[in-house]
Amino acid sequence: MKSTTLCTALCSALIAILFISCSDEAPSGLPKSDLGNNTIAKYVSIGNSLTAGYQSGALFEDGQRYSFPNLIAQQLVKAGATIGTFEQPIWGNPGNPGSSGKAARIELISLEGPDIRPRGLAPGTPLNASLNRPYDNLGIPGAMIVDFFDTTDVNTKLVTRQNPFFKHVLRDQSKGKSVFEQAKNISPKADLISFWLGNNDVLLYAVYGGVIVAGGTVIPNAPTPAATFDQLYKAAIDSLKNNFPATKIIVANIPDIKSIPYFTTVNPGVVAKYKGVIPFSYQKHGNRGVGDGVTYFTEPNPPLLTLAASAYIGKKGEWYRDNNVSVPAGIDTNQTMGIDYTNPIPDALILDSLEQAEIAKAIAAYNTAIASAATSKNLALVDIHTIFNDIKKNGFKVAGETFTADFVTGGLFSLDGIHPTGRGAGILANEFIKVLNAKYGMHIPYTDISQLPGIPAPLGKYTAGTILPKLSPQAVKNILELWR
Repeated sequence: MKSTTLCTALCSALIAILFISCSDEAPSGLPKSDLGNNTIAKYVSIGNSLTAGYQSGALFEDGQRYSFPNLIAQQLVKAGATIGTFEQPIWGNPGNPGSSGKAARIELISLEGPDIRPRGLAPGTPLNASLNRPYDNLGIPGAMIVDFFDTTDVNTKLVTRQNPFFKHVLRDQSKGKSVFEQAKNISPKADLISFWLGNNDVLLYAVYGGVIVAGGTVIPNAPTPAATFDQLYKAAIDSLKNNFPATKIIVANIPDIKSIPYFTTVNPGVVAKYKGVIPFSYQKHGNRGVGDGVTYFTEPNPPLLTLAASAYIGKKGEWYRDNNVSVPAGIDTNQTMGIDYTNPIPDALILDSLEQAEIAKAIAAYNTAIASAATSKNLALVDIHTIFNDIKKNGFKVAGETFTADFVTGGLFSLDGIHPTGRGAGILANEFIKVLNAKYGMHIPYTDISQLPGIPAPLGKYTAGTILPKLSPQAVKNILELWR
């Protein structure tokens, strides 16, 4: 009996090691599980929606419990950390309300399509808003690098940013007006901080196709200027180091948008569905009139249709109606969008080569600033950019199963095409743990990805890379509301 129990324990330990990399090969020896010479009594995470556990266009309890910081916290405890309960600003199922007043979470309604939209449910309510201290997870969906220090009242941000999450996370302003101030007021002082901001400084530009559509107006947009980002990021790290001189700080950089299914799903689906119909007509950056761009989606650097385009490809004037945008002179909404140059794909649904270059330039500059700050302050750095590119190219193999960056079928990204599923968050957690172990001599065990949820549906009927999903206009609106 004892022999059988020991054998089971050894096998489980070896399986856990498989989650370290994109390989099925198990290393030799048994894993340690300790903090080395480190003591961790408090872990605080700072970031945006990726940190918060946001999934499928919403915050909801069943997603937040698998936030990568919460998974890290669980593994820290297994290694001997005395952090107690890792407190998060949980929004009860089915999640926060969208602008429609109904729960914002989008779901896989049917395999036919697949059909992806909100169920029209009444929203949930915050579950632990009475916590008498700041949360340990200070990830705020929609937060940018400037928001780290911003002391604007959360009620004001509810109006100016139309973002309920600042008030949800920083709900007790007596504990600090900004993310930074609340982090300083957590007791005991953090021994470990994860800091991952900067994604939204470019996503605000990218998800809207290089513009912002607000109040029926199409507004030119741009990523946060590189010099501004560099200044704000270094100021943030300097402030953390000055206020937490003995604290271990781990940061992460920004992935390439071409490793994220929000930007890579619709092109191959359109090519598969509309063979013999393409080329498609589209508006180049800054154009509001008839199509001045033409694409077969097979050229070396084709424009990228965003996931939002899936709600409108093959339709006519619905995009203008749903966004209350006046139809520009010369546009003929009696024509099928994209098929005729008089009804081109709107600039808001597509990233042309110039917009892609602007995004790539911004990400490269941001990652240079992040690497510079990490090096100068001797921080641990997780290279998410390289990790995501590797997953996009090779998939992620674990325990005989391969996960990919494909929309819906890949298992790693939720239904908004940007935020991870529980399994995707598990991979993120393990990459952070891998760097912590290497940098600080810890032996934190890895989370078991096979025990985390993906998208709960049998999707083998679809061929990866050719899905043209049927997102409803409301689903698109719920996704984009995060970046208003």
